[in-house]
Amino acid sequence: MRHICVIGDVVQSRGVQERSRLQAQLQSSLGRINRVRRKSLLSPCTITLGDEFQAVYRDANSLFSDFAMLMRDVYPVRVRFSVGIGELSTRVNRQRAIGMDGPAFHAARAGLSEIKASHFIFRVADAHAGIPPWVNLALDLISHESRGWKRTRLSVFHALLEGLDAKAIARENRVTSAAVYKNIKSGALWTVQAMLQEISRWVNARRNTA
Repeated sequence: MRHICVIGDVVQSRGVQERSRLQAQLQSSLGRINRVRRKSLLSPCTITLGDEFQAVYRDANSLFSDFAMLMRDVYPVRVRFSVGIGELSTRVNRQRAIGMDGPAFHAARAGLSEIKASHFIFRVADAHAGIPPWVNLALDLISHESRGWKRTRLSVFHALLEGLDAKAIARENRVTSAAVYKNIKSGALWTVQAMLQEISRWVNARRNTA
């Protein structure tokens, strides 16, 4: 059975001032994901070492929304995310994402090593097959474009990925609808949203491939 494993870490965490505050923000955000995504997570988001965390997802439907929420919560610190698709050679730990191993985690680890050597923050890797170039090229472009996003834009983007309309996003973020549309237009957020939805569908299809 193939799984979707995520490994993430904080970019240049050793240089972050007030690391205790960052750790608290990270723990709080991951805890929120665990509460909201009980049905989506096979193994909950767990800090495993320093500022690194991992999880096992049932499907990719909420992956990028969760990533966006975490990016918003720890802003201005940046976070990297690597998604590995493949089998596990151990049982799924439903309590904490530790003590597990297998090709899915190996793929995620290889993807994380790859983006650590670049300025990109997203990667998808398959344990047994190549990835169509468009998947990671799209993620590289999104990584590049999101470098200049402020917290408000990340909040708007997360809300879009959650399916909220502009009026609801404005209420949630206590801004005007005009400010929401300005962020959507300036960041091409509808286009980015559509790209990530296509990638999520592709990951789900690959995860269901025997």
